Amino acid sequence: MREENICKTSFRTHHGHFELKVMPFGLTNAPATFRALMNSVFAEFLRKFVLVFFVDILIYSATMSDHCLHLQLVLSLLRSHKLYAMRKKCFFGQSQIDYLGHTISAEGVSTDTSKIEVMQKWPVPNSLKALRGFLGLTGYYRRFIKHYGSINKTLTQLLKKDSFVWSAEAEVAFHELKQAMCQAPVLALPDFTKTFYLETDASSRGVGVVLSQDGRLVAFLSKALGPKHSDLSIYEREYIAILLAVTK
Repeated sequence: MREENICKTSFRTHHGHFELKVMPFGLTNAPATFRALMNSVFAEFLRKFVLVFFVDILIYSATMSDHCLHLQLVLSLLRSHKLYAMRKKCFFGQSQIDYLGHTISAEGVSTDTSKIEVMQKWPVPNSLKALRGFLGLTGYYRRFIKHYGSINKTLTQLLKKDSFVWSAEAEVAFHELKQAMCQAPVLALPDFTKTFYLETDASSRGVGVVLSQDGRLVAFLSKALGPKHSDLSIYEREYIAILLAVTK
């Protein structure tokens, strides 16, 4: 906190009065302000060898010599802006790391095993809140799952007003989605100096897209079709798949 603003954060407890010296994310607009600061500080390096999500700074390099140079640049930049990292929360020279629910290594990007275990043990939803929680968690990894949109179509239909009635069809979709999540592949890290290949497909239930490079999967994309689009000709549905791929 700026010294002249510290007094504005004062609060009283039964132990006395206190003031904040470090900006807490509970303050109005604090997360957005801090994110703007980090984007500004690392603007020159973002998506070249640095990714920043609030207080998580990920530095990635092709070789260890490059990594040492990148580390020096980042740490020097933090020092010059008087930003400090907590040593016990820092990890250096890692060949594999868990970041924002993903495991990243030289092999590619995979789902976080702890999140997959949570999905495996998820009980059959008995309320809209429980169903939304399950779909929110699986939806985060939808790019790992082929035909995700078609698989969860039955479940998303239950989110409509006064439509939550658990049926045998919903039970099948629920377990099919859990099974698909447990078999999620390791996705390749994209190389923007090489050619990408895009394959699209369409059916009466939905459209699907596969992005690949050098014969390895980079991402899946799928979307369930509503009644209006399901009745279109196969050519129109294929066109919808291409439009979806280009848009996303």
